[in-house]
Amino acid sequence: MNTKNHPMKKHPVRSVRFVRSVRFLFLAVLSLLAFLALSLTGSLTHPLTLVCLAAAPLALTEDQLAEFKNILTDVKGGWDRVKSLPDLLKKVEDENSNLKLELGKLSKRLLTGVTTAGVRYIGGTPFVSDDCARALASLYVIAGAQQNKLEHAIRDAATRDGILCRAAEFLGMEQRAALSASDIPLPTIYIPQVVELIWKYGQFRQNATVFPLGAGTVKLPQLKAGEDAFGLIALSAPVSERKVAAQNVTFTASKVGGIIRIPTEIEEDTFIPLGQFLARYISRRFAIFEDTFGFLGDGSANYNNEYGVGPNCTLNGNTYCTQLGAGKTKPSDSTINDWRNIRAQVNAAALTNAAYYCHPTMDVLLVTFNTINQPLIYRPAQGAQPATLDGYPIRWTGIMQPYKTTAAPSAFLALFGDLSYWYLGERLQPRVETSRDVYFATDEIGMRAIERIDVQAMAPDAMSALETAAS
Repeated sequence: MNTKNHPMKKHPVRSVRFVRSVRFLFLAVLSLLAFLALSLTGSLTHPLTLVCLAAAPLALTEDQLAEFKNILTDVKGGWDRVKSLPDLLKKVEDENSNLKLELGKLSKRLLTGVTTAGVRYIGGTPFVSDDCARALASLYVIAGAQQNKLEHAIRDAATRDGILCRAAEFLGMEQRAALSASDIPLPTIYIPQVVELIWKYGQFRQNATVFPLGAGTVKLPQLKAGEDAFGLIALSAPVSERKVAAQNVTFTASKVGGIIRIPTEIEEDTFIPLGQFLARYISRRFAIFEDTFGFLGDGSANYNNEYGVGPNCTLNGNTYCTQLGAGKTKPSDSTINDWRNIRAQVNAAALTNAAYYCHPTMDVLLVTFNTINQPLIYRPAQGAQPATLDGYPIRWTGIMQPYKTTAAPSAFLALFGDLSYWYLGERLQPRVETSRDVYFATDEIGMRAIERIDVQAMAPDAMSALETAAS
């Protein structure tokens, strides 16, 4: 045997230490087994305990006993942690399962193109999110299934079942033999996007103050015309009372809405475009009525006996209205001075945020006010800058009187002032639901859109109007 390179011959001290370490490690393992046996059985006479103790050396040095005692102390101190390991592992497993579930949902949303964004603008055109479009289209599909019109709309059975399952899944419904109308309102999380489109299409909602009504009837203070002024107070003189002149006005939320008639023809690839169409159509209808109510409400039953901006300006002897002279019934009869005079009829506090409101066709008249000496009286819109008249912005709204050279008696040509002093009271949010009882004969599906609103002036002297002569 060649012992030249043998490790035991070359490193005697290290080999002795190694042997001792092995013995000590073996001793520690036996001690741990004995401790575990004692902990599990609670008896020194148990066979497992006796075997572990019997296998250990009978004679130990003082250093070995001390070190052995330290090992047992460490093991005993950490035993509570060892016992808690199953609970910790269970907690980690639960957290991992939840994480996998959320990750699966996120992956599904990404793969299906589902987004949570609100209204977005592409080339200046507003688009609701794909979620909202899918929800509106799903209402349409489920309504068609309720009325047994889906078979005529989609001839292919596989395509029809796929679209129906897709609509039911998106609305969180089960596909049943009979679906009640109460099962399929538009989810409320998408209503703000419809409201934003109303804001986009309507000038009144966009510039008035939208006030949420906490009940069907709400009273709010209305500032009367004129303001008390502060003044100097002499030494030791009494301070005279200065108070705001106000009175209460009552907001009564009136129901506004209608039914939309939609043909039953639909294809799978038109799912989202159909939803976009419905969102825009509903929003434009709401916006047109809100503008008509807010600007031209004539106090009749059609407007819940309330007055809009124009008719309100004619109350109290045309205090806030400039009417063209007798015989001037045509919009073309108005002059630049007429358009300027209505600015003097509003409270000076309203001039800071004031603007003109008129029909887009009035551009034909306004451009004639420019002369060689004054070429910038009227400036058309340029990029993001709105059209202006004498520097005041012009906000076009299609419900005002269009420009023409024929008679239009008692028609409002323009409104001027700060519209934020007018309130659009809104009770809750608009609702969009389907109707299963109408248009059976024409094979169409009806969708119903409803909101509850009211319009009131919070400061009557904040707006003025320009009106053609009565005759």
